[in-house]
Amino acid sequence: MHDKLNCAAVIFDLFETLITEWGHKKYTKREMCADLGIERKKFDLFWDEKEEERYCGKISFADSIRYVCERCGRQIADSVLAEIIDKRESTKAQCFEYVDPEVYQLLEHLKVMGMRLAIVSNCSSEEVKVIRQSRIYRCFDQVILSYETGLQKPDIRIYERAADLLGVATSECIFVGDGGSNELEGARMAGMKAIQAKWYTNRHSQKRDSKAGFLTAEEPLDILRALV
Repeated sequence: MHDKLNCAAVIFDLFETLITEWGHKKYTKREMCADLGIERKKFDLFWDEKEEERYCGKISFADSIRYVCERCGRQIADSVLAEIIDKRESTKAQCFEYVDPEVYQLLEHLKVMGMRLAIVSNCSSEEVKVIRQSRIYRCFDQVILSYETGLQKPDIRIYERAADLLGVATSECIFVGDGGSNELEGARMAGMKAIQAKWYTNRHSQKRDSKAGFLTAEEPLDILRALV
């Protein structure tokens, strides 16, 4: 990373940037289908149908499950639904226990430099609860979650919301993310500089390619070398 960037705020993606789901126990769709007694193909059809609504706060995780069951002609007991939600939340919470130590070092360095810090994340209702209870949540000046704002990346308005809450212009912000959901392109369209975070995705069995036209950071502290 050779270019030097001038900024007043750094905005981070969450999953696969600050934390990773890779290498930790997940409550998979396969397991969820087994608990519900629903064929995976049918589950995916109706689950995916509600994806945008789920991330934009129009339907909760629990109501998404109820919707799938209804469309599949199955009843779901409250006890089964509560167990599914608990499994989902507990496995998501584990991700926050295994943060790369350099991520916390990076955040501390940025604070010392006087940077304003924010998270912008696409997430559903059960993830909101886990995020707000996490240690890393407390490191940020603002946390903008799609479920609460009704906007999701790469909609430029969610980046603009983050900048407004931080009290800076979008042109004064750097966005750091692994590149999923076209988030880097959205940040750029909003007027931000964007850096692709690769420290977690590099560890995956199938590494994510570098995105053409964007700076990349192989390790968290590489971000510091990009700043003026």
